[in-house]
Amino acid sequence: MDGPNPQLAWPPTNNGRGPEVPGDAGSRNIVAVYAAAAGALLLWAGTPIAMKLAVASIDPATVGMLRAVLAGPVALVVALTLGLPFPARGRPRRLLIVSGITSFAVWPTLLSIGIDLTTANHAALIIAIIPIFTGLIATLFDRQWPHVAWWAGVSIAGAGTMLLIFYRGGGTPDGGGTSILGDAIILVGAIVCALGYVTGAKLAPVIGTWATTFWGLAIAAALMAPVVALLAHRTEWVAVTSTGWLSLGYLAFVGSFIAYLAWFWALGHGGITRMSSWQLGQPVVTFVFAAIVLGEAITLPLLAAGAVVLAGTALAQRPATSG
Repeated sequence: MDGPNPQLAWPPTNNGRGPEVPGDAGSRNIVAVYAAAAGALLLWAGTPIAMKLAVASIDPATVGMLRAVLAGPVALVVALTLGLPFPARGRPRRLLIVSGITSFAVWPTLLSIGIDLTTANHAALIIAIIPIFTGLIATLFDRQWPHVAWWAGVSIAGAGTMLLIFYRGGGTPDGGGTSILGDAIILVGAIVCALGYVTGAKLAPVIGTWATTFWGLAIAAALMAPVVALLAHRTEWVAVTSTGWLSLGYLAFVGSFIAYLAWFWALGHGGITRMSSWQLGQPVVTFVFAAIVLGEAITLPLLAAGAVVLAGTALAQRPATSG
């Protein structure tokens, strides 16, 4: 279980790239950070696919909220059993509340509603712009400015993402399935998600990654449960397919539990600015999943945007030069 670590005090040093540890220990630490980030993004790459499958038989807004409602009680039991610290007052408690609501309630709901109106490929490319908002929000918290290479990288990748939002060529075999409204809803959700990333990463070094994740899920579940009850009539529950239930389980426990634990740990140990740019590579994996599972076409514009995203990721990962 993670706990407070004076080496992880905020604001982060080195232009937000996180603490540096010399020698072999630093090498092992950064490998672990990168592995955690890659694992989280691999799991999240399946989220648009699982959501697309779930909303086929369950109300989209309900799908987003049920992620927290299903995972929240388990998270609460784990938090109480392990004695995970809950902030008593002040800034840590505010960070926990904001992180829980944004990361586990509002963002999944907006993503689920939006993905019902667009394709998984479009959703994945819009999700890739989250690091831009994450970096911007982090600078407001830390009053630091990322290095020029980072800005150039996210600008390139962001341009590719925005091009896809306004490209109406479709992403399904019949050439349809996308809408500007769906893309716009996901874009708004991306801003909310970025706020959740920053507040979660700020809090994790104070109370630990597990406490940040599990208490955040519990808070989101408590808030969303009454809303889910009100929306229950919008879903014909007896008609929900086994695929729908399995997809919902993946979203609730894999996407919410495992992926968020790994991601908050990577952000807290590697730095918000450095690690957030990794998410730009997520659409490439989603493309493959969407083609295999959903039959969504990988078109030339999608391939071009993917290439731009990868180029921006590589540029953003370049370390800042001294001086």
